[in-house]
Amino acid sequence: MADLFSRVRWHEGYDIAEVDAFVDRLEATIEGRYVDAPVTAADIRNASFTPVRLREGYSVQEVDAFLEQAARGMSSMPTAEPSAVRPPASRPQRAAPRFTTVRLAEGYDIAQVDDFVDRVLATANGLPVERPVTAQEIGNVQFTPVRFREGYDVTEVDLFLEEAEGWLSA
Repeated sequence: MADLFSRVRWHEGYDIAEVDAFVDRLEATIEGRYVDAPVTAADIRNASFTPVRLREGYSVQEVDAFLEQAARGMSSMPTAEPSAVRPPASRPQRAAPRFTTVRLAEGYDIAQVDDFVDRVLATANGLPVERPVTAQEIGNVQFTPVRFREGYDVTEVDLFLEEAEGWLSA
């Protein structure tokens, strides 16, 4: 996805992990690799993503233009049949958490947490990821503490990591 959309910061953008996951589903539909239901033109038109401002996100204009074009193309294109080898559809899809931001209290570096959580979710959801995460890596991860700039609430992040470690240990 890195070359598909420009990344923005300090301007409204879309959550990178959510957009990447949707585009992965769209590609899987086109290639006949979808697990559950294929993505339809209506799904594309109704897609929505969490807006981000303080952390890096994808350009709203570029993503919206891409989705518009994809919806037009999808409505005129037959989808491929699902391939014979499909991962189990019973695995629940994990959603991106929303952590409370703190300032003047100790928090975790937002960019580090976001990058790691993206990898955790991709691994847990069976999506392609450059470096899949292990339960042991989750248990050992350490983020840079921040105090005088905005960071994520330590307790919320730690609770999420405990839960995620359980997903990958099972």
